[in-house]
Amino acid sequence: MESTDESLKKQFQLLQEQQQKKLLRRKQRKEEREKSAMSAVSASSNAFGIDDNLNLKLSEPPKINNSYLSEELVDHLNNQIRELKDENGRAYRLLSERDFEIRNLKKKWEEEKAAMAAAGGPVTNETAGLKIVELSKKVRDLTAELESEKTKSKQLSKKCHDFQQQLSNITTETRSMTGSSTSLRSIQVEEKPEGEIDVKGLQEKLKQTESKLLDFKNQCSTLKQELNKAQKALQAEVGDNVNVQTCLNGTSNWRGRAQQILALHKRVEELKSQLESQNVSGEGDIYDLTGDSTSARRKTAVDRQREQQRKIEKERKEAQEKQAAEMKTLEEENNSLKQKLDASKTRNKVLSNEVKANKQQLQTLLQKGQHDDELIEALMKQQTQLRQMLDDATRAQHEVISKNQEKLTEMAAKTQHDNNIVEQLKKIVQEKEGKVKHLEQEIHQLKLNHLQKTQMEGVDSLFYPRPIRQQPSGIPVRQQSTLSSRPSTAGNDIVELEFTVDSATPTPQSRLSERPPSGKSTSVGESQGAGDLSWAPPSRKSNSRPPSGLNNVDRQLLVDLQHQCQEHVTSAKVAEVEREKLMELVQVLQSRLDEANKKYNDCQNELIQQRRKNVQLEKQSGKAKLDGKGGGTSARKKSTAKSSLSASVTAMPTSNEEEQPTTITNVEELQINLEIQRDENEALKAALQSTLKAKEEDLKMYNTMIEETKKVFLQALRQYKQNVAGT
Repeated sequence: MESTDESLKKQFQLLQEQQQKKLLRRKQRKEEREKSAMSAVSASSNAFGIDDNLNLKLSEPPKINNSYLSEELVDHLNNQIRELKDENGRAYRLLSERDFEIRNLKKKWEEEKAAMAAAGGPVTNETAGLKIVELSKKVRDLTAELESEKTKSKQLSKKCHDFQQQLSNITTETRSMTGSSTSLRSIQVEEKPEGEIDVKGLQEKLKQTESKLLDFKNQCSTLKQELNKAQKALQAEVGDNVNVQTCLNGTSNWRGRAQQILALHKRVEELKSQLESQNVSGEGDIYDLTGDSTSARRKTAVDRQREQQRKIEKERKEAQEKQAAEMKTLEEENNSLKQKLDASKTRNKVLSNEVKANKQQLQTLLQKGQHDDELIEALMKQQTQLRQMLDDATRAQHEVISKNQEKLTEMAAKTQHDNNIVEQLKKIVQEKEGKVKHLEQEIHQLKLNHLQKTQMEGVDSLFYPRPIRQQPSGIPVRQQSTLSSRPSTAGNDIVELEFTVDSATPTPQSRLSERPPSGKSTSVGESQGAGDLSWAPPSRKSNSRPPSGLNNVDRQLLVDLQHQCQEHVTSAKVAEVEREKLMELVQVLQSRLDEANKKYNDCQNELIQQRRKNVQLEKQSGKAKLDGKGGGTSARKKSTAKSSLSASVTAMPTSNEEEQPTTITNVEELQINLEIQRDENEALKAALQSTLKAKEEDLKMYNTMIEETKKVFLQALRQYKQNVAGT
């Protein structure tokens, strides 16, 4: 389990590193795009060698200080959402891997069950022996494979070590060449900010390293060619049938062809000198032989007789030696046969003693066999009970796993729901921002229209007073109508503006009926009553009312948006807190799962040990039965004679003697059942305590989650109150 945990941690770290690399790549791509855009702009501006930038500025709309929706905050929230999604994906992957492992364990367990069921109850001695032989063969094959794999791994490790040494030698040479340039560029990279990376410098480094690699490859190829040439020259010098490596080793007494030729020349010269000396001595011997030929003929008959006598003596000596050797061998055989006779006598005595001892052992083994049978029955009962316990434990594990899976699915659904809510809130914020921009544009246009109309009215008022002076008594109806109609248009414009801002505002007619007359109409009435008409400019109150209403509406919208933003921020904080706590819960559940798997493995090991013990006991019982069958025939004959005598004495067996063994067996069975029940009770108590502890831990985790969410909501309420008090 520790190895699997370490592999999972490594996979998790690799995923994190890959995601960090992806983020860095995205940042680099953004920077490259910005640089390309800037270069395109500069190229377009200096297309014909003339700067087109006249530094002209359009009338931009007034900037909005959206302090409650800063870009940094939005980016931060987006990054957090991405991180949450990534962590959820990792959690799903880990869960799928654990599910796969659990399925494999289930399959193995079911296969073992099927094998046990196919065996059909208790295993016989023959089947057990066959299984042991098969297992021993498998073990031998596996050990042989293991040793071969070990040797292969050692060889590969040696090769890897050699390659690493070669690489280290090459890298030291390359580092010495590129040390100065890399040190200078590292200083430049450190001066830059953390986000920016000198891509051009890295590309230059890559090119330099590639060029050096090509140089080294060329050097290696030239060296290989020179080596091949040297080997060919060596082979030409040594010969085709000679190993070059044996010659290179210091142990071989090898000489080149030139040295061999010199040695052979010397040998030929020596042989020639010997031949010449032999020829000279042969000529002198010929002269001696001619003089002594007559005397040699006389001595031949005597020499022949002497030679015959010597041959006869040699033959006699050889015959005597052969006879003496035969005598010695016969004596040795006689002594060995005597020793064998003595050994056979002692062996017979030992065997007779062993037969007596074996008879005594047979009786004891028969008694032990009965006890072993009883023990086997008890062990079989324990085995059935252990199987039941195992089934219960596996069922409990399945229930726990199913509960954990349900909880994880619920957690995944919650996270998906939270993600959907965040996306919906983002869409709502974007829509509201668009609405606010649209309303601001409309307000700006209406203000411009209103200013144009007021300017036109001022111009008209400059031209209308002249005919009024000619008729001081009264004002014509047309002029009154025009004067009275102008403020009404302005009022209508204002009403339309307010109507566009808020859908719940009243109609223009109702607002005109409720609103008092404008400043211009009152000034005209007063001039008529006084008899002297004097034009007055439009009042500030009439002009300032529409923007005040608009500001109120904007403030309300801002307040609503601030409320929504605070809600989103609080919900995001709560989601973060819940995510952290749920991750802790997942870790706790994983630790419990690991403990359950450990218990399961321990139970399996105990079961295997019990099976081995059963097999050994069955072997012993089988041997005892076989021994009992061999020595039981002689004992039965004696027992029949004794029973025939004792049958006449004890013809009527008592009922108490029959009932005693049955009561003893019942008591023993009850004691065994009691011990089993006690063990089961202890196991159930331990399981209850472990479940209670687990539930207490879960309750503590949930309580801490609720308290932290409360704290987050209280902090949000305090911030909201402070914002309301500040506004």
